[in-house]
Amino acid sequence: MTYKGLILMILTAAIVAGLASFTMRGEEEGTLTVAIPGTDFKLDLVLVRAGTFTMGATAEQSDKTNYAKPVHQVTLTQDYYMATTEVTQGVYRAVMGDNPSRHALGDDYPVDGVSYLDALRFCEKLSELTGRRFSLPTEAQWEYAARGGHKAPKQQTPYVGSANIGAVAWYDHNAQAKPHPVAQKQPNALGLYDMSGNVWEWCLDWYDDYSSAPQTDPTGASGGSMRVSRGGSWCNGSRFARTSNRDSSFPNSSNDCLGFRVVML
Repeated sequence: MTYKGLILMILTAAIVAGLASFTMRGEEEGTLTVAIPGTDFKLDLVLVRAGTFTMGATAEQSDKTNYAKPVHQVTLTQDYYMATTEVTQGVYRAVMGDNPSRHALGDDYPVDGVSYLDALRFCEKLSELTGRRFSLPTEAQWEYAARGGHKAPKQQTPYVGSANIGAVAWYDHNAQAKPHPVAQKQPNALGLYDMSGNVWEWCLDWYDDYSSAPQTDPTGASGGSMRVSRGGSWCNGSRFARTSNRDSSFPNSSNDCLGFRVVML
């Protein structure tokens, strides 16, 4: 090997090592960006570390959410990454090739008009494209992250990230009867946007009543007719945007108030 060839090999190895360490640092620091191959679109995600929390209509959620009772202890034993925003129309189109939104207002708006089955197909396709494992969050993963996960404040708030709904959510009082671009409101402690309001978000679980028993890595009922959705939307009043609020829809149904966000496992 020539001297110049040896120098080139050393420089190339250094560059590759530098890129690898950059990616590792990003993951260790709790943030990660996943590019969608062949497009200009990407997903920003934050690390949610494993932990234990109280799920359901805790005291700050008020009696208006008593259908999210009984409160119960949940332990999540695995770290995961959650997308900082709802899946946007631009990202959905980049992955699936179309935009089903009934409010097709722009790439930065949350996708709507997607069924649970559509959301699962998106996760499967995104996993194939990126070589990463994407899914809808379980209901427990969703609420744990909404409450701030391992960065949760000691004083929980009624809405995701604030006691002031207007600071964190687009809902029927301020949305002017339409969704809004993602990440325009204040994030929660983890850096997650729009978990209260904008569009409802599908979760992986079948909908069923809660149990008071402590649970580890719950995935919901073993069967049912409705899938869980969370977070409220621009269509709904403030009580639907509360952190513990639960709703459900048939898995093949869709509407212009319903979208989703993803987790990476």
